[in-house]
Amino acid sequence: MQFARTLAAAGADIVLAARRAEMLRDVAADIESGGRRCITVPTDVSRRGDCEDLVAAAAETMGGIHILVNNAGISSTRPAHHETADDFTSVLDVNLTGAYFMARAFARHCIAKSQGGSIVNIASVLALTGGTTPQAGYSASKAGLLGLTRDLAMQWSGRKGIRVNALAPGYFASEMTGPLLDDERQVATLTQRTALGRLGEPEELSGALLLLASDAGSYITGITLAVDGGWSLH
Repeated sequence: MQFARTLAAAGADIVLAARRAEMLRDVAADIESGGRRCITVPTDVSRRGDCEDLVAAAAETMGGIHILVNNAGISSTRPAHHETADDFTSVLDVNLTGAYFMARAFARHCIAKSQGGSIVNIASVLALTGGTTPQAGYSASKAGLLGLTRDLAMQWSGRKGIRVNALAPGYFASEMTGPLLDDERQVATLTQRTALGRLGEPEELSGALLLLASDAGSYITGITLAVDGGWSLH
């Protein structure tokens, strides 16, 4: 939820979405206590209708939308030869297809309102390099997200005025990386490979997010910005 807190601290009102909205209540309360508006909307981004409903609810409640952060993500760590088809496709449904559905719904809103906007797709350094554990679906989905980012930037950044960029984090503490980072040997491997010699702190993503989301990055579109402590140098 670091992204939501970062944008709220910069003055944005926030719409939070997750499959289970109760997961978001504490974050929403924190944002509202800081003086910004925040609503939560139960959403499964793998369902096109949910994505369209989310954008409609956000536009109605907030009076408009200007920034989309595609941050929904799941993973499977089974070796590919043990994965089921559902293991693989369910990851793509959320991480890639869901991002497409959300971007399309957001762009349609912006175009209908004759306004610009900014989309920040949260990818991963695993779209750029190999990882240390089996994550075929995750890596494929995030690599696909980089291609989607470039294509949508070509389509929408001109007369439509919608910038589309990707942020590729390295290894940070999160709900998804928790089990990996509980393994001291894995942490040692990760830090050894990272040029800065340590894992990232969540707040170290804030500057890159604000650059891509705000007018500070008004001449930036179609790029992938890796925030990985030098992981992708290898």
